[in-house]
Amino acid sequence: MENKNVIGIAEVVLAIISIVAVVYHMIAAHTIIQEFLPLLNTHLAFCLVLVFLSGFVKARGKGRVWCLVLLLLSLIAVSYIYLFWQELQMRAFFNTRTDLIIGVLLIVLVIEGTRQSFGLVMPIIVSVIILYPFIGGVLPEPFFTRSLSLPKTIANLSVGLQGAGIYGTFLSASIYYVFLFVIFGALLQATGGTAFFESFARLVAGRLQGGPALMSVVSSALAGSLTGSTITNVALTGSFTIPLMKSVGYEPEQAGAVESAASNGGGILPPVMGVGAFLMAGMTDIPYVQICAMAVVPAIIYYLTVGTYVYLRAGQLRIPKQTTEDIQKRELLLESPKFLVPFLMIVVLLISGYTVMFTAFWAVIGSVAVSLIRKKTRPSLGQFITGFTKGAVSGGGVGLMTACIALLGSTFTMTGLGVKLSYSVEVWSGGHMFLALLIIWAVSVVVGMGGIGFAAYLVVSMFAVPALVNLGVPFAQAHFFIYFACLFSGVTPPVAIAAVVASRIAGASYLKTAIESGKIAAAGLLLPLMMVHIPIIMLQPVEPLLEFIKLVVFLISLLILQVSFVGYYVMECSLWEKIVAATGALMLLLFIFAVNYLLFLAGIILFALLSLMQWRKRRKGVKSPLASCL
Repeated sequence: MENKNVIGIAEVVLAIISIVAVVYHMIAAHTIIQEFLPLLNTHLAFCLVLVFLSGFVKARGKGRVWCLVLLLLSLIAVSYIYLFWQELQMRAFFNTRTDLIIGVLLIVLVIEGTRQSFGLVMPIIVSVIILYPFIGGVLPEPFFTRSLSLPKTIANLSVGLQGAGIYGTFLSASIYYVFLFVIFGALLQATGGTAFFESFARLVAGRLQGGPALMSVVSSALAGSLTGSTITNVALTGSFTIPLMKSVGYEPEQAGAVESAASNGGGILPPVMGVGAFLMAGMTDIPYVQICAMAVVPAIIYYLTVGTYVYLRAGQLRIPKQTTEDIQKRELLLESPKFLVPFLMIVVLLISGYTVMFTAFWAVIGSVAVSLIRKKTRPSLGQFITGFTKGAVSGGGVGLMTACIALLGSTFTMTGLGVKLSYSVEVWSGGHMFLALLIIWAVSVVVGMGGIGFAAYLVVSMFAVPALVNLGVPFAQAHFFIYFACLFSGVTPPVAIAAVVASRIAGASYLKTAIESGKIAAAGLLLPLMMVHIPIIMLQPVEPLLEFIKLVVFLISLLILQVSFVGYYVMECSLWEKIVAATGALMLLLFIFAVNYLLFLAGIILFALLSLMQWRKRRKGVKSPLASCL
């Protein structure tokens, strides 16, 4: 009983601190309430306290003691910075012993907070990298570096306060670009702003072939456009789309894979593209509205490809159309403002040139205000508190992750490791852009397999962007290339985080779900390469006519590729027809890279051959499953 009382008190305290954190950041969106460094320190303090207090509530036994110790140490460390930040700036790199102890403490707290929020992968990578200044002196080239002193390293990573390390660009991006939008996503979910997705998706996609799976695609796209979180999308929309897909004939692995692939696209769908896009804007100074504009066509291509897979699979499985007669259109119309008002506010404010933080402020206000209009569906006070608490804890975790990666970034800069890695990419690729793209694509996918796409993007972009720019890739496209490659590692085995969640909901094999989701998300895995070779996709054309031809060829190749994966076109495909389809798709993709029209001709001929084989099969009287569903 005593433990329950303690946890109850801790939950109340967590809710209060969460609300205070939200109010603080809302005020900071409109007025200068602290100087820059104290502002970052307050943000970091909220992040540490929220994560460790949340950990205390969730933990048991010794875990609670550990979280309590971390919480107390966090308060000591941030209080020290708050009291002495001006003196710390003046004695940067000539710090006292107390300064250095606080510096080490901050580093440990940030890494441990990241571990509690996101798991072991990134903390291990960062911990290994920050040891590099001490062991670089014994490593061979190109990784040799002069060993640095312990005090200088600690100062650079934490208490130097010179715009590097924990109190640097990454943490400022967290406060100015991320925190309030994470609050907004959680609040939207808690107040029912996403509740109309199911009915709207049924209304839009229910009458089409493969209705239930297309519902998953539509609802996940809508949810992702505002939450920008893969895991949130899977949990939110998968809870109703996956059982529905299974009930009409989809295998558990197929249902989970469709939801996994559809949800993973949320991070590329404007206007809210997820944490990574906000951080990209914060680091690159590319206006966020421009990032959204550059992402529109890739997002459309991706969801069209996912929809194509769903349509073909439904024909193969003879999935009938779904009735939409039971949808209460009046109720749907009355509930739509909960989604449409915040959506339109975000779009209008971003296009009008307002800051991301200002936009997030009004998105939160708009979401709360609209949810209060209808008495029938008006959220309770408890729902608002739940939304603020979940959002604040999630935002705190993201803040600590950015601070953790800042440790890695400062080490790259301080030791020259970033330059060495960038140079190594150029050397390993022999100066060939395509080979360099493949190397960086592979690195992005491997790092992203840790399950945190935005973190992988931050890590890889530190050394890969300079390498790509040196090889002639425009700056913005270089960032998009890495962002997309890292993001779609979320559906790439062996660690596909979206497939993990979806397979659990579907009661399916994780590996089979992950493999199938990788097939469905083929466009997402190929788009990074296409952004460089077909810049018109990002509305940055160089040779418009040639790039338009390439874009059309790319769309055709995706269609044929999905036919080979599904094994169905207008009829069931034989093994030979699958081979013809896969080969045709490969020829067309190679044409895009090599601009060899013989490859284009070969691909088109194989596509025509496949179509002819399917037409002849149908003419011979083999009944098409698709025909029975129309």
